[in-house]
Amino acid sequence: MSAMAPASPPPTLGDWLEPPVNRWAFNHVEEFLPTAVISRGRGEHRSFAEAPLPLEDAEVDLAGTRSTVAEFLERTRTDAIVVLHGEHIVFERYFGEGRPDRRHALMSISKSVAGMAAGCLVDEDRLTLSAPVESYVPELAASAYGTATVGEILDMSASLRFNHDYRDPASEVQALDRASGWRPRGPGDPAVRTFLAALEPDGPHGRSTQYCSATTDVLAWILERAAGQPYAEVIADRIWSRIGAEHDALVTTDPEGTPYACAGVNATARDLARFGRCVLDNGSAGGTQVVPEAWVRATRGGAPSGVVPDADFREVHPNGSYRNQWWITGDAAGSFLGLGIFGQYLWLDPERDVVIAKQSSLLGPRAQRAEHASSLTQIAAAVAAARRSSHPGQEPR
Repeated sequence: MSAMAPASPPPTLGDWLEPPVNRWAFNHVEEFLPTAVISRGRGEHRSFAEAPLPLEDAEVDLAGTRSTVAEFLERTRTDAIVVLHGEHIVFERYFGEGRPDRRHALMSISKSVAGMAAGCLVDEDRLTLSAPVESYVPELAASAYGTATVGEILDMSASLRFNHDYRDPASEVQALDRASGWRPRGPGDPAVRTFLAALEPDGPHGRSTQYCSATTDVLAWILERAAGQPYAEVIADRIWSRIGAEHDALVTTDPEGTPYACAGVNATARDLARFGRCVLDNGSAGGTQVVPEAWVRATRGGAPSGVVPDADFREVHPNGSYRNQWWITGDAAGSFLGLGIFGQYLWLDPERDVVIAKQSSLLGPRAQRAEHASSLTQIAAAVAAARRSSHPGQEPR
């Protein structure tokens, strides 16, 4: 794929989420939206040995048709992909506006970052999973969220009236985008936290997974109160400065400076892979326990007993569920992932010890999820097989 010229005219709040403009915009969010810095700290970044594999010609299954990795990457409008096997980078490619040092919108992989930070605060005894939301954020006492527990927020089992149709201008998810400053604001549009406080309940909490971006913004508000810090500092101090990141991450902010925690984090593909490596290593990075091991294991265990899983996710992953802001596939390899609209993936395969960080600019918000699931599974398998054949009898690390 050839490099693309910068969008002309520049993207606007009215079109930056739409193709073809999104191909440029997702790689340049900090140039047109306000952001807060998630600091990498001052330590050395974590490096990985190079062990390149020629994966482009490896076969994958695209919607029932045999194809190649190269065709999959093109078909899914890939901007960047980094694949790790153990401590090695085995595949890394950039297309269009993608660059090794360029931050890309993570969309809802941002939720998975928040989920790991929550585990750190639980370990610090600053956060109690059984506590009601209103005990941390009294401003939400009269909202849909007030009586939900912190654990129900983390597992997306809080119940509220919320239309999550990205293409419906009348939906609550588009109203949340307007509140966050992601779409053009009307004169009556509130900022994020005023919007959250006005959301209404829709039955008992804790019975089923209701995937809802607003719920992660509630989680971020809780984390700020529990830690006594701005959200960007919560993430920097507990995650980003401890995984060996090479670059600061950013999170977009609303007109009041509130972070858009559900979708607004931007990071390089390599740093996303570093975060994934830490999580796949049960929360450890470079010999340091970043996230409690018990928290990662609980996350990988899937939804709590009695919670009905998300029906849309189970169309692709029949045994899938949701836990602590992560998607759990329920496949034979125990794969789990952070997942964002327009093709953002952080795919972790414990059986094969493979991390795949993929950043994309798809033509639709929820497009090609089945193709990604099958292809990323097959890429992980191809990596493990190739590494075994080149290093017989050796552990992957």
